[in-house]
Amino acid sequence: MKYWDGYKYVVAETFTTQTSVKGFTVSDDHTDLQPDGKLTIRRGYPWDGNSGPCIDTRSSMEASCVHDVLCDYVNLGLLPAELQPIIDQEYYAICVKKKMWWRRARWRMLAIRWYMTGKGSKKFTRTVHEA
Repeated sequence: MKYWDGYKYVVAETFTTQTSVKGFTVSDDHTDLQPDGKLTIRRGYPWDGNSGPCIDTRSSMEASCVHDVLCDYVNLGLLPAELQPIIDQEYYAICVKKKMWWRRARWRMLAIRWYMTGKGSKKFTRTVHEA
């Protein structure tokens, strides 16, 4: 058996959200990104919550899930790395939409950006374990 560790949440109900990532078609077992920017995340998608120094809160859960999906696409080479600032901005926009204070959302976005480009970025390379 082979597995990845590091996940603590699983989507319980399929949902669709509009993103600013347009012009790409990406699909896998749990997610679909359409050229118009609509992202569908299906029941069963696992993610690890907020990255870096940010804690998980009600107003950040959807943002962290969408951010993880889009970052997974970049890490797998399905989206160009140049989209990372747009992906990070999605995190901010969703947090604000979910009623997070805009200053807090901006701080979190900048913290995640720092984390992903600094020492913490090494965490996103998941090691396959065998049991």
